[in-house]
Amino acid sequence: MKKRFALLAVLALISFGAFAQNDSLTFVNAKWNVKQIAKGITLKEFHFTGDSKIFDSNQYVSIIEIDSKKAKGHFALASNLGYITPTSKFAKDSGAVVAMNGSFYNMKKPYNSVCYFKKHGVEEFVFNEKMAQRDNGAVAISAKGKLAIYAADENEPGGIASEQTWPQRLDAVSVVSSGPVLIVDSKNARLDDNSFNRNRHPRSAVGAAGKKIWLVAVDGRNAENAQGVSLWELTKIMRWIGADDALNMDGGGSTTLYAEGENGNGIVNHPSDNRKFDREGERHVVNALLFIRK
Repeated sequence: MKKRFALLAVLALISFGAFAQNDSLTFVNAKWNVKQIAKGITLKEFHFTGDSKIFDSNQYVSIIEIDSKKAKGHFALASNLGYITPTSKFAKDSGAVVAMNGSFYNMKKPYNSVCYFKKHGVEEFVFNEKMAQRDNGAVAISAKGKLAIYAADENEPGGIASEQTWPQRLDAVSVVSSGPVLIVDSKNARLDDNSFNRNRHPRSAVGAAGKKIWLVAVDGRNAENAQGVSLWELTKIMRWIGADDALNMDGGGSTTLYAEGENGNGIVNHPSDNRKFDREGERHVVNALLFIRK
């Protein structure tokens, strides 16, 4: 009997590994819709459905890859203190080529960030001790407009810093914290087993490796077209695209990816706030991540 259970366990692991491998092959070998948005900036989209499902579910993934060695421009953060604004408007008002929604925020007045936020050297919000893992990483932008991803505790990727104001120590003119951290120095970060991490939602993430930065949107809340992903699944996606560091940003109805000139309004994914699988359901948010041409 013990041998039988042991054999079943081995078969289960082999089967699980096969599914995981199939998902990665399906993702990498997909016939992506690829378009150059500007020099050094590429948009990739694919609808994983039918025989091309991943994670045994329908998914729509949009990826903007920015080669900072080739792309002419700089990263920046956008906000309008005390107000909420669509990501696309932040982008258009700033002349951004591409943009993505930022970090978590208070959806009621005074519409403030609930994670550390500093723009052009001015702190707009310092910390919220209730955010836990959702505030254990940061996107930092240097004076030259270069982007880097940091973990609150690099010795324990996925850990929470004992000093909540840790982002203040980062040598950067603009910083937005978020989380959970997904990948640190090519190693998967620890993810707590809770509903936020476990349940499938629309997700937004930033990834980095060398000179390349990725802005990623995974749609959700539409079972027929896009179910969304857990953070373990999002981590796999970030690994599959090649990220050495990756950070989860605000997701859900906030998930919005923008590319100048696309689809009339610039929205390339399918924001879910209107519960339709279209590009009209964009949510108003408090801050956004931009790449602005020179």
